[in-house]
Order: sequence, then C-alpha cells, then structure tokens
Amino acid sequence: MKIKNLSIIYLILLLLASEFVIAQDNYTELVQLIRKEKVDSLKIKIIQTHLNNAISKSDTLNMANAYLFLSLYQPNKKINYIDSVINITKNKNYFRFPSVSYLQKGVVNYETGQYIEALELYIKASEAAKKSGNDRIYLLAKFNIGLLKNMSGDREEALTIFSEYINFIEQNPEYQDQFNYNRALFALADSYIHIKDLELAKTAIDKGINETLKTNDSTVYSYILVTSGIHQYLLNNYQKAIDSLQKGKKLIEQFDDLETRIATCDYYIGRSYKDIGNEEKSIFYFKKTDTILRKTKDVIPDIISVYDYLRAFAKSENNYELQLEYINTQLELDSIKHANQVNLTRNITKKYDAAELKSEKEKLIKQFEKDTFLKNNTINFLIVLSIILVLIAIYGFRKSYLNKIRFQKLLKQPKTDKSELIKNVNEGLTKRPDIDIPADVIETILKNLHNFEDKKQFAKKHYTLNSLAKELQTNSAYLSKIINVYKNVNFANYLNNLRIDYAIDQLSSNKSLRSYTIQAIAEEVGFKNAQSFSSAFHKKTGIYPSYFIKHIKP
Repeated sequence: MKIKNLSIIYLILLLLASEFVIAQDNYTELVQLIRKEKVDSLKIKIIQTHLNNAISKSDTLNMANAYLFLSLYQPNKKINYIDSVINITKNKNYFRFPSVSYLQKGVVNYETGQYIEALELYIKASEAAKKSGNDRIYLLAKFNIGLLKNMSGDREEALTIFSEYINFIEQNPEYQDQFNYNRALFALADSYIHIKDLELAKTAIDKGINETLKTNDSTVYSYILVTSGIHQYLLNNYQKAIDSLQKGKKLIEQFDDLETRIATCDYYIGRSYKDIGNEEKSIFYFKKTDTILRKTKDVIPDIISVYDYLRAFAKSENNYELQLEYINTQLELDSIKHANQVNLTRNITKKYDAAELKSEKEKLIKQFEKDTFLKNNTINFLIVLSIILVLIAIYGFRKSYLNKIRFQKLLKQPKTDKSELIKNVNEGLTKRPDIDIPADVIETILKNLHNFEDKKQFAKKHYTLNSLAKELQTNSAYLSKIINVYKNVNFANYLNNLRIDYAIDQLSSNKSLRSYTIQAIAEEVGFKNAQSFSSAFHKKTGIYPSYFIKHIKP
C-alpha cells in the first residue's frame, strides 16, 4: 500500500503539539490565541498581526513561526510562506529553523509527486536538524526518506528507518506524540507486509489498531484496516480480507482525497473474490482499480499486476481490442514506475546514502584518532592487567596447593581418645601454675570440662561463658581463667575449636552428614549459622568446610 498524506500531518502536529519548543520561542501566547479561535479567517488575522509585530521588531524567529502557521491556514500560498521561512532562517541555527521549513516544503513536493525535490529537501532538513541538535525533526526527516525508500523498492532499509523512529519515540517520552507514533506503526506494518514477514506484520497491525482506537485516530485506523485486509489475504483468509478492506475503504472515502488508496482496496478485494472463485465480482473490482490508475497515472507497483488479470479476462471474452488497451496501459504505467524507481533510487544513493556514508566516515576517522590516542595507554593497561592476571593465577595455584596440604594434614590429624584427655587433665593439675584459684576448684572444673567435651555437650546447645559456668556449678571468672591457662585459648575459641574438631571427625566418618547443607552441618555441631561455622572452620584449618566436604573420599 502506497504511503501518502502521512507526512503533512506530522508537520501540523509538530507545530501545534510541541508546546515545550514553542514556549522556548516565546510563542505561547500566539498558540493559545489560535487554539481558542474557531474560525480560520480570524486565526489568519491573529497570525498576521503577530507577523507584522515581529517584522517591526526584526524578530526573525517569531517571523518564521508566523509564516509557518500561515502556510497551514492558507494552502494556496503554502509554498510562498515556506520559502519566506527558508529565506530568513537558512543562515540561522535555531532549534526548529530552518530544518522544519525544509521538511514541510519536502512534504509538499512529496504530495505532488515531486519525489526527487522532496528527497533533496528532506536531506537539507536532516542536516539542519543534526546541526541544531533537534533529534525529533532529524528523525522525522529520516522517516520521510524511509517513505521514499519504500517507493524505490528498498523495503528492508525503509523498515530499519521506521523501526528506529518507533524505538526513539518509545524510549524518549518527552518527544512522544500519539499521531506520529500511530503513523509509524502503520508504515512498519506496511513494510512487513511487503517483505512477507506476516508474523511481525500481525504484531504491528494489532498494536496499530489498539493505539488508533485508543486515541480515536480514524485516519490511520482506516489505513491499518486496509493493511490488515491485505495481511488476511496473504494468509488465504479471503472473507476476512474482504471485510477489512471494505470497512477500511468506506472510512477512507469519508476523508481521504487520494484515490490510489481506494485503488489498493479494490485491487485486493478483487483478488480475494478471484481466489474464492467469484469471477464476476473480481473483474468488477479489477475494473474499478483500472479506472483509478488510468485517471491518476499515479503508479502503485503492488497493483499494476491488475492488468494481468484484466488481459486474461479480455482474452477469455475474445476481446482483442480490450486486450490491446490493457497492454498499452500496463506498458505506460510500467514505464512510469521504472522511471520513478530508477531516478529515485539513483538520487537516494547519490544524495542521501552517500551523505550518510560520508558522515559515518567522519565519525570513524574521529573514532580512529581517539583510539590511536588511547592505544598506548591501552597497551600499558593490558600489560599491567596481564601481570595482575598472572599474579592472580599464581595466587590461585598457591591457594589450591596450600588447601590440599591443609586438607591432607586434617585427614592425618590423630584423634584424641578419653585416656588422652584424662592424661591431659592430670598433667595440667601436676603442672598447675599459680592462678589464685583453690586447687580443688581447679581440679573440679577441669574434670567437669573433660566430661563436657567427652559427652559432646558443646554440639547440643548454644553456650555462653555464664551459661556454661552455671552448668558446671562454678562462676564465670574461674571458668574463663582456667580455660585461658589450661586450654591456652579464650572461651569463644575454646568452644569453636571443640566444634570444628567434632565437625571434622563427623564429616570424615559420617557419609550422610556430607550431603547436608553447610547451614545444617553448622547446627549439628553447635553453631548458630553457616557463616560463623565457615569462618571458624577456616580460622582453625585454613580451608573452608565446602572444600573439605568436596575433597574427602566418599
């Protein structure tokens, strides 16, 4: 489906909806006056008054704004007003000017079939917008170039441009306006139809229908209905195709003066009827398509094949004169199509693609210079990084080696039996240092500690110095001092060491315990949580419990 009458609405919306830009131009008051007034002739008077005031003050920016508004309300003088804007702003670098005036004049040329001229103006708009940093107008210009690429047959590139525009709108809410977004969805769906990607076409169509219904955008809704009809036709859903095409055609006839849209509807309705075997209705709609094409001479590449069907019909009727007439019409339209596509393709390649390549080349040169500047630093960085990585590797190897040694040491560590514990207690009593505690108290506490260790009570509950002292029927001061002197550690490390030794013993002998989580193992040996268990295990052994469990033999 040929995409026309899209671009001009972009420009109108751009001017009337972008209040944040207009406010920067000190133009808010004029916009409000125009919107309040319902009669166009009075709107023109308001704009003219503003223009005269701007001229008297040599206010170029507000003169440009006024001329641009006049071009919207006085179509017969549109080009004159736009040229006035271009003349007074072409050497300026305003945020919207001269880029928006180039864009609007390009739209006028596009609508009148002057595609090469439109392309040149779109390129100027693109360059001016890029210079002023106006991303919105830059992408609008590029979008319209995408429409021309569609016409020249470069569907894939056009699709890329439409997708880029939609992504920009979706990712930059401050630039979003629903009308432009709807039209971009339609252009995207239309492009997917032409490259026969029906799945993505359906996604774009469904999204377009939802958005246009949500915003009461009957114009684009009608276009997407027609695209949906073509989509249904390509899926061989002929009755659904006819329904959508008829509905879209009826809406288009209410407000669109471009008969080529009607021709597209008639063509696909005709093909749908042909494929369901209704020859009479198919020829009826094919003839309606022919009537519009002969009248407008506006070539739509997709539907010129209508003459293949009409010639076949004329041949079946033995109407040689009509066959010849259809052949001549098809040759004429093919010639126009070929000339348009060749000229358009050549100019797009020469004037736009080449300019884009030049811009890309300049970017690459700058990037190359930047890369060259950074090259030495990068090399030095890589050298330092390599050294660091080697050191890390050495550290990792050393750590792995030490872990292995520590693991083997743990496995070879002899277990302390009960007789050894009793011997240690007795030796402690005979070699008792002077700690200012009665001997009988020391002996009692050491024996109680022996029982505490032997029965593995440390693994059964969480002890504090006070709670253990109470359980051993002594006071915390005595208990702390005896543990410090006779066990050579403080109370916390005393408990932790007992629990870690117990954990090593249990993990070595109890295969099922190894399948527990670290948290569960920690609780089994008396720790509150996995973190404190792992920390204590590493402090005592130099390795973590996970390493020990992983490397112990099954």
